[in-house]
Amino acid sequence: MTESVPAPKSSQTFVALPASGATPAPARKRRVALMTERSDFLAGDTAGKVEAFLAQALANATSAGESAAQALVPQALVPWICDALLSNHSIKAYGRDLVHFVRQMQAQGIDPLKVTGDHVKLYKRALLEAGMERTTVARRLSVLRGVYKQFAAHGLVAWEVAHDIAAIAAPPGVEKNTTPSLTPKQAIALLEAIPTDTLQGVRDLALMSVFFITGCRVSAVIGACVGHLETDGIEHYLRVTEKRHKKRRKILLDAMRAVRAYVEEAGIADDTEGPLFRPLTPDAQSLLRRHLDRKTPWRLVKKYCRAAGIDPDWLGGRGIGVHSLRKTAINDAIRNGALMHEVREFAGHSDIRTTELYFIRKDEDGEIAARKIQIRARGRASKRDT
Repeated sequence: MTESVPAPKSSQTFVALPASGATPAPARKRRVALMTERSDFLAGDTAGKVEAFLAQALANATSAGESAAQALVPQALVPWICDALLSNHSIKAYGRDLVHFVRQMQAQGIDPLKVTGDHVKLYKRALLEAGMERTTVARRLSVLRGVYKQFAAHGLVAWEVAHDIAAIAAPPGVEKNTTPSLTPKQAIALLEAIPTDTLQGVRDLALMSVFFITGCRVSAVIGACVGHLETDGIEHYLRVTEKRHKKRRKILLDAMRAVRAYVEEAGIADDTEGPLFRPLTPDAQSLLRRHLDRKTPWRLVKKYCRAAGIDPDWLGGRGIGVHSLRKTAINDAIRNGALMHEVREFAGHSDIRTTELYFIRKDEDGEIAARKIQIRARGRASKRDT
């Protein structure tokens, strides 16, 4: 359902807005070139590719009589995007959000560089009345705040306009980090629901175990190679590349048993330069020498939640996904006595406030804290006793 919202100082209206939504690996002498399911969008000339992407994305959203200032839009945004967004997924998502806004403005005959805070307020209202999720509206507003701040920095719009847009609040009721987590019992049930009598099951148990123990983001795990497994003779570790290209060594603890079983079953122990977690061939009897697609772990979490009797689509208001495993690991560490600064290091957060957002507070937390206070008055004799 959509409604029309008038643009300021114009009799035109917004157009309709849609609501949002083991066989061994090849021997060394026959080694297959490493392929990846992940796009090479950010490989090579990153800035050039981002600028070309924005120019192409905005080409159909702007009018034929594009102004010289409008032509500078991609160039103005490239440094910011390259610095703030480190994945092709994020870049393309921001691009889609920007294009959607530009198209809505163009439908009203409004130059994107002549936009005011009032236009953005009406755009926000139109999105909500179109039935779009509040979290999606909040994300699009966040994109516009960043975009117009960059426009102001490059002299394309007045700073007053950028400040007016920055002051537009997200829809009420939008909570940060609403990803649901699993309870410890549910997490164990998910792991126990994975069959280990097939190559896929052995791989999936290793994959899920690594997520639960390391608390890594999906990109870090699926980007790992066999050679990133290492040991100091006592403990076993997995070297990963996390957000903002941070190199980290994650201890595997009990997950190493599942990982070792998978590597041996897959016959990939000597393929140190090859991906650690790989997709299956169509007959599910062997593995392809390339990285898993980032959507695969998400589908596997859904699959094994259902096998364990957990509804992955409704728990917590948002569906259980692969990021839920990260949140589960963080909460379990805190509940079992890890200090917040230790968990911040474990999660790889630059700000401890981000770690605190992951922690699910309970009513009894206050009582637990009170019981740990050691302020007690020593027994003293009262006047009545003397």
